[in-house]
Amino acid sequence: MDRVRVRFAPSPTGYLHVGGARTALFNWLFARHHGGTFILRIEDTDRTRSTDEAIEQIIASMRWLGLDWDEFYRQTERFHLHRRYAEELLRRGAAYEADGAIWFRIPKEGVTIVDDLIAGKVEFQNREFKDLVILRSDGTPTYNFACVVDDTEMGITHVIRGDEHLPNTPKQLHIYRALGLTPPKFAHIPLILGPDRTKLSKRHGAVSVLEYRRKGILPEAMVNFLARLGWSYGDQEIFSREELIRYFDLGGVGQSPAVFDEQKLLWLNREWMRRVDVPQLAEMVKEFLVVEGIATKEEVEALPKSRFFRAVGLLRDRTHTLVELAHSARFLFPGEMSIAKDLEDLLKPELVQPFLAIAAALDGLTDPEPAEIEATVRRVLDQLGLPLKAVALPMRVVVTGSRVGPGLFEVLAMAGPKLVAERLRTMAAHLDAKKG
Repeated sequence: MDRVRVRFAPSPTGYLHVGGARTALFNWLFARHHGGTFILRIEDTDRTRSTDEAIEQIIASMRWLGLDWDEFYRQTERFHLHRRYAEELLRRGAAYEADGAIWFRIPKEGVTIVDDLIAGKVEFQNREFKDLVILRSDGTPTYNFACVVDDTEMGITHVIRGDEHLPNTPKQLHIYRALGLTPPKFAHIPLILGPDRTKLSKRHGAVSVLEYRRKGILPEAMVNFLARLGWSYGDQEIFSREELIRYFDLGGVGQSPAVFDEQKLLWLNREWMRRVDVPQLAEMVKEFLVVEGIATKEEVEALPKSRFFRAVGLLRDRTHTLVELAHSARFLFPGEMSIAKDLEDLLKPELVQPFLAIAAALDGLTDPEPAEIEATVRRVLDQLGLPLKAVALPMRVVVTGSRVGPGLFEVLAMAGPKLVAERLRTMAAHLDAKKG
């Protein structure tokens, strides 16, 4: 194979969504697999709809996904090339001027066959197409013409794009032939459908790629998920970036539409959260603790690293996103925990005495391990003649706001004796007031 050169060519008229991100990823993987070149080309010729904000958002999305590019272009900086090619078509008699624009003559006889690397041979009747504007009256090129010029000038060897562009391909082939050029190879990726097998929409998850970052999805999980939307390698589901580069090729892309399954994305994200080193994951969670209003930056920094790392390591197996993980770590920070109505019945007035006694005993501890806290709590309960089960679940609810989670004494050690004692005393006072 000649040295591969591919491009991802988004129009900056909105955010980069799942379909566009998958196209970018497939091009990037193809280039990296073959040791080729990956080009990011911003197709901003539609001056009325293209925005700098959209360009920044596309670039931010690509960087978050880790899709680095080797060359970068904006079509608006290449109008002189488009004009030159249009004039060549006029000179060859393949184009004509009308209404201030330049039009390309589409042959009306015969058929055009697109020999697609994924879809196979697709036949188009030439009579289905009308002549097309290639240069508007304001001098800006239209999509099909600009693609041919820029793909030629950039030496693109393979055009990998969504199959909604398949009907554009015969038009582009006509322009290549009229200019005496050899076209690149084409590969059109099948659509992504929603779980109900209808066109992917916002209700299915067709939102900005960066929205998934805000939801607490790891870039490794998103890349893994996007790669599996229409591509496969045996029965493997979880791929590192290095494995994707090693295994990806167009032969693994299916002809049927891919189905977007957000539950699978969440499953993949949990798997990737488990694979990230705890200190690295803890750094990621810090951002969400602040953004979600769970703790201030100062409170996050004040938490001892050893307790924070222990919490992240234990809580990640019970959560699917960084946002969920951040919320499940709320109990580590100052303030009372919100307790759901259905848990309030667990908190009875007879808990006042044991809560106060346990709080007093915890005051004597500094940075205890779970075993030390357990010994302390059991000693107090023995003195009161109470079994652990009498206070275990109520204590968990008071400290964490939940009835489920890691082991009780792990939880108490992570929260720290000072915070646990404060919450037990506050609840004891509340229960005592209710009793009165």
